[in-house]
Amino acid sequence: MDTIMNTPVCARFLFAVSLTLFLISGCSSGPEVKSVSKAPGVSEAPQNLLVLAISSKEHSRETMEAALVSRLEHAGYNAEQYGPAPSLPWDDPPALREKVKERLKTLDADGVLTVSLVRKSRQVEHIPNQVVFNPVTTSMGTLASITYMEAMTIPAHYQESTEYILRTTLFETESGQAIWQMFSRTVDPESLEQATREFSRVVVRELRQSFKK
Repeated sequence: MDTIMNTPVCARFLFAVSLTLFLISGCSSGPEVKSVSKAPGVSEAPQNLLVLAISSKEHSRETMEAALVSRLEHAGYNAEQYGPAPSLPWDDPPALREKVKERLKTLDADGVLTVSLVRKSRQVEHIPNQVVFNPVTTSMGTLASITYMEAMTIPAHYQESTEYILRTTLFETESGQAIWQMFSRTVDPESLEQATREFSRVVVRELRQSFKK
């Protein structure tokens, strides 16, 4: 702190502006649960799950599935990634369901957990001028000093963010019916890897809570 206070006013100004801009516009938010629902009359969740991220982007799909499988297995579920499938009919839900049914014939799975992107939207927000106060210490001799608050104005600017709404659905294999669903919101994830880790943690937490005995 002493180093900062002893720098020239111009440097202190740049430091204050940079710090404030980081705090108000450089932060990402983890998954926010918007809603969770469970089918009535269902008391137990399937324990052997096939995990499918519905996306034509193979790397994103593989990363999401791997994070969910890891978290599910840590929580005591048996889980398997759908794995490489670049030719799946992503834009044809009925055809996609048939492909998943074919895959299930080779597995001992009693449930399918899917994740899909509902909406991706870019938002631009105007941030008005802001005044911040930076403490400045001036030496009055070897044993004394005085501190005062220096007002600094941060110019108006625009803050851009990207919002992702995801839908996570748990299907029962035998009936083919959805028995659990969660909608979540994430804003400006720092990286795909971090986003999938945080998302999978929230999914498993909410899943266990919903079927808690």
